Amino acid sequence: MVSEGQGADGLSYDVAVIGAGIAGCAVARQLARYQLRACVLEAGNDIACGATRANSGIVHAGYDPLPGTLKARYNREGSALFPHWADELGFPYQRNGSMVLAFSEENHHVLERLLEQGRQNGIEGLSLISGEEARALEPSLSPQCTGALLVETGAICDPYQAALRCAEWAAERGVEFRFNHPVARVGKEEGGYRLETSDGAVVRARCVVNAAGVFSDEMHNQVSAEKIAITPRRGDYELLSTDFGPTFQRTMFQAPTAAGKGVLVTPTVHGNLILGPTAVAQSSKTDISTAPEGLQEVAKKAALTWPALTLRGLIANFAGLRASNANGYDFVIGQPADAPGFFDIACLDSPGLTSAPAIAVNIVNQIAQLLEAEERLEEPALETPRPVPFSQMTSEQRAQAVAEDPAYGHVVCRCCSVTEAEITAALHGPIPVLSLDALKWRTRAMMGGCHGGFCTPEIAEIVGRELAIAPDQLDKRLAGSPLTASAPAAYGTLAARALEEGNRRARALAAQDSGRGSEAAAFAEGASPEDVLVSRMFDVIVLGGGAAGLAAARSASDAGATVALLDRDAEQGGILKQCVHSGFGLHHFKEELTGPEYAAREIAAVGQRGSVEVFPEATALALECGPLKTVQAATPAGALRFSAPALVLATGSRERGQGALNMAGSRPAGVYSAGTAQNFMNLQGCLPGKRVVVLGSGDIGLIMARRMALQGAEVLGVYELMDTPSGLRRNIVQCLDDFGIPLHLGRTVTRLEGEGRLSAVYVSEVNPATRTPIPGTEQRVECDTLLLSVGLIPENKLVKAAGVQLSPITGGALVNERMETSLPGVFVCGNALHIHDLVDFASAEGEVAGAAAARWAKGERGRAGNCAPAAGAVAADAAGEAAAAVDVSPGEGVRYVVPQRLSAAAFEGGPVKFSLRVGRPFRNGRIRVEALLPTGEVRLLKKKPFMVAVPAEMMQLELPLDEAAGCAEVRLIAEEA
Repeated sequence: MVSEGQGADGLSYDVAVIGAGIAGCAVARQLARYQLRACVLEAGNDIACGATRANSGIVHAGYDPLPGTLKARYNREGSALFPHWADELGFPYQRNGSMVLAFSEENHHVLERLLEQGRQNGIEGLSLISGEEARALEPSLSPQCTGALLVETGAICDPYQAALRCAEWAAERGVEFRFNHPVARVGKEEGGYRLETSDGAVVRARCVVNAAGVFSDEMHNQVSAEKIAITPRRGDYELLSTDFGPTFQRTMFQAPTAAGKGVLVTPTVHGNLILGPTAVAQSSKTDISTAPEGLQEVAKKAALTWPALTLRGLIANFAGLRASNANGYDFVIGQPADAPGFFDIACLDSPGLTSAPAIAVNIVNQIAQLLEAEERLEEPALETPRPVPFSQMTSEQRAQAVAEDPAYGHVVCRCCSVTEAEITAALHGPIPVLSLDALKWRTRAMMGGCHGGFCTPEIAEIVGRELAIAPDQLDKRLAGSPLTASAPAAYGTLAARALEEGNRRARALAAQDSGRGSEAAAFAEGASPEDVLVSRMFDVIVLGGGAAGLAAARSASDAGATVALLDRDAEQGGILKQCVHSGFGLHHFKEELTGPEYAAREIAAVGQRGSVEVFPEATALALECGPLKTVQAATPAGALRFSAPALVLATGSRERGQGALNMAGSRPAGVYSAGTAQNFMNLQGCLPGKRVVVLGSGDIGLIMARRMALQGAEVLGVYELMDTPSGLRRNIVQCLDDFGIPLHLGRTVTRLEGEGRLSAVYVSEVNPATRTPIPGTEQRVECDTLLLSVGLIPENKLVKAAGVQLSPITGGALVNERMETSLPGVFVCGNALHIHDLVDFASAEGEVAGAAAARWAKGERGRAGNCAPAAGAVAADAAGEAAAAVDVSPGEGVRYVVPQRLSAAAFEGGPVKFSLRVGRPFRNGRIRVEALLPTGEVRLLKKKPFMVAVPAEMMQLELPLDEAAGCAEVRLIAEEA
């Protein structure tokens, strides 16, 4: 049972729990085992709004607490309970072990003390090992480590999910949860206690459990003369992407010293890597803003454990507050002598998470004894085993899930593989979703590398459809943090229509194939998983239905190939669908078009090719690249397995998000990637905000600055880290100059302000040599919206997993002139290869890749006699290609060039097109192309003059390479004329 709003005066319960963190939810879970009327009063709009949500997720073994303390007792008991609770409730838990690291002789003495302390606390599985032994277990560990305490029973969990599953279990058994109910006053009365919330609601209870986190001292001190005090202690964290999760298997602690405990480096149960925390005492109990110096400290100290630390994979920073005992060391647990029936769970700093189950068991046992409560007979019908997340299902489980509910085939969050079915289930779960962040924490949607840049607008549509809540009424995190400033009055209806239209198109296209024994037949009632997972064979598979993918499919079809075109969206066109401005098609179609017009022409062209079969709302989940390329995909029409000799990846790019910038401050609503804001405005009719700052001068940021101005918002300025703009010159003139929007070069946003909605950003000048903020130059700019246009990143999750070699400069694959990667028969084009200024050039690359893929597929087919090329022939050809390949290198003045390699055929056929970006601005310069011969001779192949060249604008040149035959390397140089 749940209450989202205000309760009536005088509601009476046997037990009232103040706070819905891990302690409060664990108590609720235990109370539900008894015939008691209980409620949980939570100040926030979700469970786990405080320390539970923002901590390390460590289930401590128990060697650290001082022997004889409550911390030592409950740590030991809680650590033992955690795996049982995880099994019963279904939250993520992993016993990964831990190490405490020594870097000095003093540290070794600390390890010996901790070992003895652990033994006194009854902790097993402790041993001291040498630095060499530690590095043998953890190869990424610093060579400066001279020894470690190895802890076999250390573990990690998802604290939010642990609290959620406790809360859901309790709610399903009658415990009421009342959110947005901050308890302001609590006092004794006859028969128990009277609690009053800040809005005047009154709750009476025979017993109270005080699990109010950093506010638990204030609750306690209203009923007891034995005063306690809490010091909020802020801990800053940095979270890295799943690319870095495997760096360490164990949780790596640093031995505590007089200067502090150091910071930990640990994997998470979801495969990320987390660094932190700091430990800074502060007076505020609500400010969870990260501090620049705190984030710097985390990175610096973590590098002691992991010298190869890089923040390139950073996706978020955050801070949490721990409720430390200001008057001592220990927890405050149980009934004060002068307040019977009032049960404290106070001063619950580390190891509070680990201790929570054991504390809950003990507290509820005392309550049940005090109230003479009888145990509830468990009803089997109430058992709700946690469904396996789609991201963790086997291919057969996914196929069965999609067959039973087509919404499982619609993957909404591509980074974390979260489906529409999972989002919808969370929205209608036993604990209400009252904010976008609540949905994020329950499903992991918006938690990946793009940090919601792709999926947030669609998730808002689903919320609108399911709950009739528009984005301007949907809080992002706290109450009063609306996702957008305004939304259409009929938003829910429009969202439902848009989603249904997409599903209708997908069903219609699936039905077209039903007569050919297609995937539609997989929905036969009672089909086994093997029957549901349908296999399809083609000559070429194209992943991505944007401009490059459409062009690749068309080109492959024209070359005689059968093509499967898989696109995540219900309608093809990619980002073009939301780019309603003109400026597209001048090169490709020789006329100026809007984005949707450009997309419509390419879609129509593909539709005219009978050998191209389009699979909308198809998300590729796994990729195997042998002689046959196999793609496993989920669609609402079924779970499919595609095979083909050749594969073209045109998966596009994603925007660099807020987390990657490591900005300090709070995490308010009102911060968007420019593409996300564009989607809300152009496709959903929502206005993101009214006073806008744009960070980054990329083209989409410039275009959105103009778009916001046209819709009546005040655009205060565009701030660019570099000394030169990163967008096209024409966009600077048309989008900024023509609208009087100032461009500030050499400046960046360093800090955010605002608890609910963004209220200001802090902007600093940057050092031109290091590109780091200059202390003392910070200025506050009041605004309610920050748009981020700080670069695009090729979307290469699949190819990276398949083992394709990537360029450290572009982030895309290394390719030859055919757009072929290091894996034979795998081709990449468009923004998945490198970021393009003009969609026309992405289409041209798609045509090259599609034609080459078709030739590969048809040629291999001829050798093998069927669609499965002979593995030996492919391997031999690949080895020959590698031996004959010639590197293309960027010389002085050139940042990168594509292709990076040339096959032997490049020196025999027609001209080769090179795409490049200069490393700095040039005027009246030239590009010089040279061939380096094995003799050391340098042969000039071409000089191409230019008037202006800037890094923001990609350059292209085309030339035959017959004169470079036999060379060892081709080099491109930018220089002054």
